[in-house]
Amino acid sequence: MKFVEIYRTQEDGSQRTIATCTLTPHGVICAGEEPFADNLAAEGIPDHSEQGKMLFPSDGIRFLEALEDAFRSGYLMASELQEKDGTPI
Repeated sequence: MKFVEIYRTQEDGSQRTIATCTLTPHGVICAGEEPFADNLAAEGIPDHSEQGKMLFPSDGIRFLEALEDAFRSGYLMASELQEKDGTPI
């Protein structure tokens, strides 16, 4: 099972997981802090390979692969695409 974790940097500098997005046969399911996870599903993330296009959880693996590029700030960061055992792909 492939997944990506999204982290928020706390005031003390530590990171806390706010969502985990997991690939399923029907697309990606993001679970965690509801407002954040709901926004991912409703608004999507930019597709950096196509100007002006948005990716949504229904886009499956393409959505998962784009999360790392979409969340690269000091405040929000996404992990690399990982397998169930936690190893980067």
